[in-house]
Amino acid sequence: MQRDFEQQWVQDWLIRASGISVNAESGRRRYPEAAKSESMLPKILGVQGKRQKDLADTAAAEGHRQTAIKLYELALRNFVEAQHNIFSETPLKKLLMERAQQCLDSVIGLASHSILRLKIPFENQMLPALLHSRNEDDPLLIYIPGMDGTKETSSVGPLASPFLSRGFKVFAMDGPGQGEARVLNGIRLTRENYNLALHTALDFLHDNGYWKGDEAWVIGSSLGTRWALELASSEPRIKGVALLHACFGNLGPLLFSAPPRFHKVLSYMTGLEGDQLDEFIRVSDLSPAMEINCPALVCIGEFDPLTSVPEARSLYQNNLKGPKELLVFENAFHGSDGLECLRGMNGTDVAADWLLDRIAEKQVVDREVLVGRDSLGPYQAGPLTEWQTLREEGI
Repeated sequence: MQRDFEQQWVQDWLIRASGISVNAESGRRRYPEAAKSESMLPKILGVQGKRQKDLADTAAAEGHRQTAIKLYELALRNFVEAQHNIFSETPLKKLLMERAQQCLDSVIGLASHSILRLKIPFENQMLPALLHSRNEDDPLLIYIPGMDGTKETSSVGPLASPFLSRGFKVFAMDGPGQGEARVLNGIRLTRENYNLALHTALDFLHDNGYWKGDEAWVIGSSLGTRWALELASSEPRIKGVALLHACFGNLGPLLFSAPPRFHKVLSYMTGLEGDQLDEFIRVSDLSPAMEINCPALVCIGEFDPLTSVPEARSLYQNNLKGPKELLVFENAFHGSDGLECLRGMNGTDVAADWLLDRIAEKQVVDREVLVGRDSLGPYQAGPLTEWQTLREEGI
């Protein structure tokens, strides 16, 4: 943690200058102007979340259901982000996560579809999860959040709207090290246990009648892309996988040259520090022999600092053995919200539509393509150019 301490002034400058702790390349401010340092974020965001929750409670009491849901979602996201900037087990961190869960309970009570809170038995503890459904026989989508995501935030949101609206039944879980599982239940991330947790969750869903088929589909987001690949390579019930916000390459750049918050969050997720954490990072690369035989979509920003285009092309060419597609979003970074090359659409929509096409048994045209600023998104993408094919690792 000495390295993180020495770099703290850079982290605080980044927050003041850009209004965000990580992934500032997008240019989108995430925090209020009042936030001038990382140490201020729990209070600034926690206070904002409390105000939103109070207004949501009032709207709900007046019978304004949709307004209340919107406000509870805003409050929930602020509470989750507020606690995410506390990197040790403190009463304040737990209080903020508990308030986030109160907001989620309110959303569940107001939602127009079924949202079940599930507890997955794991390592003598319980992994908290959500199951969203409208129809019992809808195809099952497993959504895997990343380091900064939880079962009720990230692209899935507390209502799973991008996926539920397309006819999926949606399962999202706080895996080891994430969200409620870590903060309130104390379940830490190890090198092997996230994939084991996902297998356990699938068995739980099937054995308890929540999922009656033998086919599931997966979207992995950010660090969740790594776990999505591990699951797809080891679980025959996974029939298609889509990767968003790529983070499946070498973790060294992510944790040694990116803003120190990444390093501090991983330390909290694993409970490791110093040499032990560095060793965890060194042994966390995916196996070069990994094979994914189901249909696979890889979406990556052209200049994503967490996984490079050469790493994505290597995965595409060497590890994806089934029908496959690689989409490089031109001039994009880590994240796929409101991309210019998608005319303001999100990569989440592209991934969800791609999986629906696989369910409909539409043929995959194996291709590595550039979704350019002048293209019609994924519908009229062009070939990769020398700017992508001749790039070297780490550039």
